[in-house]
Amino acid sequence: MQMQMLKGKKSDDDVIIRIWANGEIITLEDILKMLDVIFKSEDSNYPIEIGFEGRAYFLKAIVDLACGIPLERVLKNYRLKRKVSRQIDRLHEILE
Repeated sequence: MQMQMLKGKKSDDDVIIRIWANGEIITLEDILKMLDVIFKSEDSNYPIEIGFEGRAYFLKAIVDLACGIPLERVLKNYRLKRKVSRQIDRLHEILE
């Protein structure tokens, strides 16, 4: 995947984001399709009928970000921070 951010023309702070995956530009329609899959998955993994929040939990993170809460804080608050894995060169390193 490749991502490029360019200065837009609509306002001083306008930014155009171009994302390529497998040589194709990802559109807003593609992003909405991905979100639809993620929401359905959250509903399946954390069903509201047994007391979980389903898609609402992920949506709250998106709303927090949209309301100006810094990304790093949203990632931490919703435990979405990517876990860092270390490269293993030798099997004995993980078996100790």
